[in-house]
Amino acid sequence: MKMRIVMGLLCLAIAASFFSVTANAEPGVAANQITVGMSTVLTGPASFLGHNFREGVESYLNKANESGGVNGRKIKLIVYDDGYEPNNAVANVTKLIKEDKVFCLLGNAGTPPTMAIKSLLSAEKVPLFAPFTGAESLRNPVDRYIFHYRASYNQEVEVFIQGAVDTLGYRKVAVFYQDDAYGKAVLEAAKASLWKRGLLPTATGMYTRNLEDVYQALEKITAAKPDAVVMAGTYSACAKFIKSWKRQYILGGRKKDMDPVFMNVSFVGPVRLAELLDKYADGVVITQVVPPFSPGGNNYPAVNDYLAALGKYYPRSKPSFGSLEGFLATRVFVEVLKRAGKDLTRESFIRSAVSVRNLDIQAGNTISFSNENHQGSQTVYPTVIKNGAFRMIDDWNKIK
Repeated sequence: MKMRIVMGLLCLAIAASFFSVTANAEPGVAANQITVGMSTVLTGPASFLGHNFREGVESYLNKANESGGVNGRKIKLIVYDDGYEPNNAVANVTKLIKEDKVFCLLGNAGTPPTMAIKSLLSAEKVPLFAPFTGAESLRNPVDRYIFHYRASYNQEVEVFIQGAVDTLGYRKVAVFYQDDAYGKAVLEAAKASLWKRGLLPTATGMYTRNLEDVYQALEKITAAKPDAVVMAGTYSACAKFIKSWKRQYILGGRKKDMDPVFMNVSFVGPVRLAELLDKYADGVVITQVVPPFSPGGNNYPAVNDYLAALGKYYPRSKPSFGSLEGFLATRVFVEVLKRAGKDLTRESFIRSAVSVRNLDIQAGNTISFSNENHQGSQTVYPTVIKNGAFRMIDDWNKIK
């Protein structure tokens, strides 16, 4: 009888312990797995961007999982397509949090979709690491639940304006932008950078997201005869704008006063832009947030790791700046998870992230976070397309 009582009490204790652990378990964290989510653009005119970034993320996750995962746990990624539309992003993230019970989000693409989910992340206290956007509005003021890998659009535009205005002496700078939070973020960055130099945009022109009707903007900007054009769009729209300009004015023999420098921020999708531009690509500037690379060339160690991983897990995919950014960002993400320890919670993840200082990821930059700064990298790599390749700009006088 006593034995039965003892065994009964023991079973009750074990059951109570089990239900206590289950009740207090962190969403997305199991004994052998961490589940993270991503809402990104996989269909539509900007789909190349989402697919590229995802491939970089998954390449590093596969590499990490094959090495045993993080503190004994493999990482599972659930991905949904939002078509680069904010309403779809909200629906996807709600599903990821409420139904899939993800631990956090990783690599969501685009400023408009990311802006749309900010309040949801805050309400649910779910971290988002390395969104694929450089918008200042997502950085300032600091959002407790959003951590950025990349430099901002403000920093990218400032590097270009330094080259175009300070070095080349250009005074007439126009802005072509997508009419949404992304495009307006770059427009405001250009205005701020020019304002510091006593200048204003000489002209502005916009187009609608996920459409490619650029001709009204083209007409407005060409009329101003700018020395340079800052561009905030995706590869298809920007390629159409540049090709239309060059066909009409450069190849048409009206080169004088109509041969500006076209500068694109990193989100454009540089590799796809160069492919679409083809013979019109030479001299086009793209500010990058990851280093330029050359398969088989002299690259940073982390870039060689990326090229090897992409070749292993996505052998049919070409290397791109987007997938490289996804790879490097996920490298930092995994490091933050490791530092958070075995008893992983969303709060321990945040504490781990803000403790990172001067992390050398062997890509030409260092990563630092703090409570006051949730942007890890401050580095911009200005490049220009020459003979189909992306070259670092060492001398702005030689970009054409």
